[in-house]
Amino acid sequence: MEENMLATGEDYSPSPLLLNPHAQTKGGDDPIFHWFSRSMAAKAEGFDVVNGTLGSLLHEDGTLMVNKTVEAHIRQQPERELCGYAPLKGLPPFRELAIEMALGDQRVPLEKLGLSAISIATPGGCGALSVSATNFIDRGDNLLLRNRHWSPYQTIIHEQNCGIETWPLIPESPVNGLENYDGHGFTSALTGLVERQKRILIWLNDPAHNPTGLSLCRNERSALLNDIWGFAVAHPSTGFTLLIDAAYSLYANEPFGWAESILEKMKSERKWPTNLMLCFAVSCSKSHTVYGLRTGALVCLHPDKKFLNNVSDVLLHSGRGTWSAAPRVAQRAISEIHNDAQLLEKWTVERDAFKQLLAARREALRSSAITNGLSINPTHDGYFAFLECEENHAICEMAAKDHQVYLVPLKGGIRIGVCAIPEEKMERVAVALADGLARTR
Repeated sequence: MEENMLATGEDYSPSPLLLNPHAQTKGGDDPIFHWFSRSMAAKAEGFDVVNGTLGSLLHEDGTLMVNKTVEAHIRQQPERELCGYAPLKGLPPFRELAIEMALGDQRVPLEKLGLSAISIATPGGCGALSVSATNFIDRGDNLLLRNRHWSPYQTIIHEQNCGIETWPLIPESPVNGLENYDGHGFTSALTGLVERQKRILIWLNDPAHNPTGLSLCRNERSALLNDIWGFAVAHPSTGFTLLIDAAYSLYANEPFGWAESILEKMKSERKWPTNLMLCFAVSCSKSHTVYGLRTGALVCLHPDKKFLNNVSDVLLHSGRGTWSAAPRVAQRAISEIHNDAQLLEKWTVERDAFKQLLAARREALRSSAITNGLSINPTHDGYFAFLECEENHAICEMAAKDHQVYLVPLKGGIRIGVCAIPEEKMERVAVALADGLARTR
């Protein structure tokens, strides 16, 4: 019998002594990886599994789909690029590319109107989100999100000891041309935050929203931008930062729609509110299929270059104290691809093929949903679709147990990984969801 080395009884926990109060509030498995692990366990047992859990683009046989141009160019990198440190702010060519990935062809006209941009490399888009929460809002304050969002947002925000305020993804009473933007909900939330906070940070995952696949149209982008611009003008002593989480933008029909909307706004207004900053969280995980190489950037826009230089130094400090330097090899490889016409063409052809595959899968899901009487959220681009429902956990359990269909229950419904499910399996997904809905009503 093994000797009990604990000085006290087994029911005693050292947590109050060894973990600080904030740490003691943490815990629990990430729901996405939890359901992914369950699907892999079922597959290992020999079941014919449909895995719609993880946000990775998969072949029909369930293996990872990789942009071969990117993979080959990474494998060709010399030792220094494979193993060496990157500069703390990132490799200069990659930092320039990150701004291009955010603004596209609109960068030059925006700069001509007086807008400046800086960027810093981060470990994926998640790093960009994290460093924004560290610096653009006060501890204990609330970030503003739509009520349907990527679940790790909550973890990132909790790590910063901040809270969450939300506005509805879809308005209850849509206005013509603004079917997917709840302006009343957004401005009501802003009004409440302005009364309590000195700084306001908004994360907006668009286009190709995770978990729904929704993309705002031109009118909706303009309306939202007008609203936050108006608040900045009306409340000059409050800081406003709108961060566009652009993780899936290069799979959208309007990948640079936000840059176009910003340009339109600047042409009509000319004078930028000093207390307003716009940012983009750029991720190469999806666009270049380098999920595990953790390559992304935070891009910040403002007319005041001196201020942006200060922001750049602030972000460097936070990065140094959190992840040191973002990984080097993908920064080098991806920036070289985008600066070589032949390599860029090859990458574009493969990326476009992925977009076509996603579109075919999404259409198959839409068709199967209609056939089975499901009403999924508006879904346009990217990796996911979403079914609103109350009994999401119970329905996912039924789908897994009775149909071997694995999806992810998130707040307000169920995320469907269009990126991972073969086109011919979408009918099976719809049947499983319809069965679960019928049995939980």
